[in-house]
Amino acid sequence: MKGRSKYAGLEACLQEAKSRVSQGQPEVLASFSTPCHRRNPIGLFATGYQHERFASLWGVPSRDEYAVTFGSACEFSCAPGESWSEIQANWQKLLPSAVVSGGHRPVLCGGFAFDSQKDSSSLWQDFPAGALTLPELALYCEGDRSYLVMNFIVTDQTECNQTAERVKAWWQHILSRSSDLSANDNVFSVESDFSQNCAGQMAWQQRVVGAVESIKRNEFQKVVLARSESLSADCCPGSILGYLQESYPDAYLFAFSRGKSCFLGASPERLAAGKDGCISTVALAGSAPRGKDPATDYKLGISLLDSDKDRFEHDLVVQHLLSILRKYCHSVAEPEPPQLCKLKQIQHLLTPLEGLVKDGVNLLDILSDLHPSAAVGGLPRKKALKYIRENEDLDRGWYAGPVGWLNAEGEGEFAVALRSALITPGKVTLFAGCGLVEASLPAHEYRESCIKMRVIRDAIRSVSLVAEAAE
Repeated sequence: MKGRSKYAGLEACLQEAKSRVSQGQPEVLASFSTPCHRRNPIGLFATGYQHERFASLWGVPSRDEYAVTFGSACEFSCAPGESWSEIQANWQKLLPSAVVSGGHRPVLCGGFAFDSQKDSSSLWQDFPAGALTLPELALYCEGDRSYLVMNFIVTDQTECNQTAERVKAWWQHILSRSSDLSANDNVFSVESDFSQNCAGQMAWQQRVVGAVESIKRNEFQKVVLARSESLSADCCPGSILGYLQESYPDAYLFAFSRGKSCFLGASPERLAAGKDGCISTVALAGSAPRGKDPATDYKLGISLLDSDKDRFEHDLVVQHLLSILRKYCHSVAEPEPPQLCKLKQIQHLLTPLEGLVKDGVNLLDILSDLHPSAAVGGLPRKKALKYIRENEDLDRGWYAGPVGWLNAEGEGEFAVALRSALITPGKVTLFAGCGLVEASLPAHEYRESCIKMRVIRDAIRSVSLVAEAAE
């Protein structure tokens, strides 16, 4: 597709938006899309991480769906304690006057902190309590279809021709800097010893002991304790994402670059997806390692399905999610027995859940009520969260919070940000958590947390070895 024809209508879209500016509507959204050649989304994101203040990647490799975004036309954010539903309400206020050219639906992308009431530590200083961003540039790939979206907030001061030329030049500049991933583009420097045991083992296991004792005193039924581990490393997230894409094709692949930080991961867990009046979620709780051979793996899976401890933990999550869905839905499907969700290093019990949403309910209303589910927080929720705040000694930030997208029709999809890490200059911080019930054993839970961290650790190890071999 050549020159002017590719962007035919862009300036007209901006001009139409400017004509709608008024005293009562000083800002108007202009959103333009055009088909384009498919690019490597991870390669593009890696470029954005290095050169742009805002960049994001969202993908489900098994569905061949990706979105990579750059910049911020506008952002809808909330501070600790503020309602998430206000974000959707403010987004909806912008849409009636919007000019959308190209047949697409404008999309916000972003996420929320695990604890919506907690101020961020210095580690998470680039990430607000909640933020959904309308990008200036976004490439969407859906199978054989790829298209570029350009978003603008137009005022009476907007120079439409200059704005159109600026963003076209910016996109060409991004393309000129990007390339397919290679070892030379993504050099790692890792100082940590990957063969060592995870740090703080005894201290964390003592926290598990304390939590289980509280459960036995009937203070709550379940609590999820998380821990973090920091590695000294300088790396490009594109390499990690490339490994995760290949190794976990059924996971939600995500990355959010803000300032000098990048939060990324490959989550197996959907928190909520809303489309055509239907809301779906999954209960994912109860874990076991994968076997080294098919026979061992089968036995471990059967043991997980037959485990009273894991089935009890899983059923707590199922019943909690069902109780929330019934608040917002006029019908909820009866769940099937749990099935096995097999990932590269670990397997879980999984139960899909869905319902038909009542009129007038928006996705972020449901999302804010679903989160934190019993799979990442505990039950009863308020008591478990209080215990986590007082005993975990960790700022989870966006780890275990919802990440995903929301479109102009109120549809969207959010995952729980698990199997994830935060990349900051010179450091990678890994996170993992374990659900604790009365039958939980500290050593077993610690091993489980190490298995979960291996998702990112193995990615770093793999690409660092590739980089060493290329030198």
